[in-house]
Amino acid sequence: MSIPVRLAIFGNGFARTTALPCLRHVPEIEVVGIASPNRARVEETARQFGIPQASDDYRQILRDAAPNLAFVATPPHRHLEQSIDALKAGCHVICEKPTAMSGGESRAMLEAAVAHPDRLTLIDHELRFDPRRRHLRNLIAAGELGEIWRAEYTLSSPYRRDPENPWGWWSDRHQGGGAWGAIGSHAVDTLRWLLGEVDAARGALHVLHRERRDPESGEMRLVTADDLATASLKMRSGALAEVSISLIEVERRHEIVINGSRAAARWREQGPLELWRSRERGWETIEVPDELPPSGELGIPDTDWARCFLRLMRAAAKTLTAGEAQLPEAASFRDGHRNQLVLDAVYRSSEEARWRGIELEFEG
Repeated sequence: MSIPVRLAIFGNGFARTTALPCLRHVPEIEVVGIASPNRARVEETARQFGIPQASDDYRQILRDAAPNLAFVATPPHRHLEQSIDALKAGCHVICEKPTAMSGGESRAMLEAAVAHPDRLTLIDHELRFDPRRRHLRNLIAAGELGEIWRAEYTLSSPYRRDPENPWGWWSDRHQGGGAWGAIGSHAVDTLRWLLGEVDAARGALHVLHRERRDPESGEMRLVTADDLATASLKMRSGALAEVSISLIEVERRHEIVINGSRAAARWREQGPLELWRSRERGWETIEVPDELPPSGELGIPDTDWARCFLRLMRAAAKTLTAGEAQLPEAASFRDGHRNQLVLDAVYRSSEEARWRGIELEFEG
C-alpha cells in the first residue's frame, strides 16, 4: 500500500524560487504547510502555490498540518532546532546545506537521526543526482582514470560582487552566511562522494566587502561572512584536492576536474562530461542521457541545481511511498556531519594558518 507524503516547508527563499516549482512535478508529494518569519510574504507564497496552511511559526505547521516530511530550507542557524523538532513530531527530514553551524550541532542532528532509524534523514546535496556526476563517479570507481592524483573544484560567481547588494543573513557568519558554508559544503560533499574521506584541510577565508547596507534600517552593517574561500584537502586515498569559491567575480564558472594516472575527467555546469585519455585525442565529450525534459517545459529554473533537486525529491517520494527510510544515493545526516567537520577544519585553519586534521569521532 502506498503511503502519502505530506510535506511541510520551513523557509521561503529557495523554497519559493526552486523547490515549489519542482514539487509540482512530484505527484506523490502534497505540500500541506509552509512557515517563514515574514508572515505576509509566506502567505503570498501559499496562495501562489495552493498551500493550505502558512505561518510565521514552524511549530504551528508541525502541529496543525500533520506533515510526515519536513524540508528545512532556512538559514543554517535554524537547522539544528527545526530538524530535531521535526523528527520529534514524527517527520522524515530533508535539510538544506550546510548541515549546521558547527560539528557539535551536526553531531546532535546525527544522533537524533540514529535515534530514529525509521526516518529518512537527508541533506539536500542535490547535485549527487546529476547524471554526469554519477557517470563520473562510476568511471572513478571502475578505475578508468587510474590512481587519482589531484582534483579541482571551482565555483566563481558575481553573486556578492556588487557592494550595493544588501546586508542579510548571507553577510552574517553567526547565521551561517558566507561562501564557504553555502557553496563550500557542496564542494566538500562532492569530493567526499567521488574520492572518499578527507584526512586534513587547510584554507583561507576572506571578507572583501566589509560593510553592506541594512535594508530595514538603511544603516551600514559589518559583514562577518566570507566572499572568497580557498581550501586544500588531503584525501585519505592520497589524492590532493583544491577548492576555490569566489562570489565576487565578473562571470560564472562551475567546474570539477579530476586528474588520474590513466586519464582525466572534467564536468562543467550545464555542459557535458569530458574525458581526456591522451594528448592526441584531447578532451572528448561523454554522452550521458538526461531523462528530464527541458527546464522551460517543466517551468523550473534552468539550472543544474533545480533539475537535480527535482530528481532528489522524486527519489525521496518513491522511497517514502514504499514505506522505506533509506536512500543510499543521497547525502545522509552522517554525510552532513562529516562534511561539517571538514568545513569546521577550514574555518579554524583560516584563523590559525595551519593544517587541521579531520577526526570522524562519532559513527553512531
